Amino acid sequence: MLPTPPFAVRPADFAKRGYAVPVMYLVPETARNRQSIGFDMASDPVRRIAMDRAELEERPIVSGKLQLVHAGHVSDQVGFVMYMPVFGASRDDGSRTLRGFVFTPFAADEFLRTSLPTDPDTPLGVRLYDGTETNADLLAQESPAARSGRVVRRWVDVAGRRWLLVVEAPPAMVLSMLSVMTLLFGLLVATLLLVLARLVSQQVAEDRVALAWFEQQSSIRDSLTRELNHRVKNTLANVLSIIALTRRRARDLDSFVESLEGRIRALSATHDLLTQSDWGATPVDLVIRAELAPYAQGADHHVDMGGPDVQLAPNDALSLGLAIHELATNAAKYGALSVPGGRVEVRWELAGETTARISWREHGGPAIDPKAGRKRGFGTDLIEKIVAHELRNPVDLRFEADGVRCTLIIPVRERGSFAIREGRPV
Repeated sequence: MLPTPPFAVRPADFAKRGYAVPVMYLVPETARNRQSIGFDMASDPVRRIAMDRAELEERPIVSGKLQLVHAGHVSDQVGFVMYMPVFGASRDDGSRTLRGFVFTPFAADEFLRTSLPTDPDTPLGVRLYDGTETNADLLAQESPAARSGRVVRRWVDVAGRRWLLVVEAPPAMVLSMLSVMTLLFGLLVATLLLVLARLVSQQVAEDRVALAWFEQQSSIRDSLTRELNHRVKNTLANVLSIIALTRRRARDLDSFVESLEGRIRALSATHDLLTQSDWGATPVDLVIRAELAPYAQGADHHVDMGGPDVQLAPNDALSLGLAIHELATNAAKYGALSVPGGRVEVRWELAGETTARISWREHGGPAIDPKAGRKRGFGTDLIEKIVAHELRNPVDLRFEADGVRCTLIIPVRERGSFAIREGRPV
């Protein structure tokens, strides 16, 4: 893959027109072709007229005579360009939005040579004009070995453009002028149209592949933009809720900063997991291990976890990460992880086709008076309110005599309902 050059529309006088039609993609992808990326098709009036007709008539249109563009610059080579309009999906009123054009440039000399009969015994003289029979309108010509002055002129309609074809017979023709010229003219026109049809058919097949790729990339880009906007809003809403509740419970500025920093770090850790999976499915195991990693390394504490492979959607993984962080923080301050020999057990299982059950149990921690309970803090509110709301299921949080018990019910959705960068349709 060649490196992508900096994109710039040129020439840069499109501000006078109010719009531009830059070249976005060229096949084959060569270094020379890539130098034409950004050339403004609308900068030339001949091209503009052809594009306007193609859009209006909704069919391929051939432009008038023009100088072709090579490596991003107008060259001395004469030719023409065929434009095929590309429209988006129809609106409710039946109208369609123009998305752009697929274009095919033709060098006039090469086009004419390809169209001529290959019989060396009939050295024809052929001239092709874009309009009147003048040097200004001459597209291409093949000069005969010797002039005879015996010519036949015919108008040919090609993709919305009317060309004048002038055929000159060689001086040594023995057959009658009318028979020979009629035969040769018929062969030439038929060959010309066949070549054009073959070139257009081949180009349409290639362009369909390119258009399908562009449509796919456009759809992915739009989906990513919408998904990013949605997730950023959700994350900011969670952060604002955390800040507001932490401020209410904080005794002073230091405790506020400490609590807030820990919760933001919990969000960050889960975000890292989601980034590694391209914001696709994230295993429950990885989310829990990431939050319990700081507490599972000491010899005095024992963290036991396990369960089947359960994949979570991005937002559900974020909510689970917050809940496990709060439970672990509570256990480290007041529960099983605050004393030597304390043990935390985390188990998860599928509770049906669409949900998973996650159980948190503490053992060996300081005794809890079930009647007095434990002072409710922000962590309790976060789990029972914010997390429960995000997971769309109630949270069962209990302070029992031998330790904290918490049961979370998490939705397990089909991957296609949240995956946005699959290699196959979802």
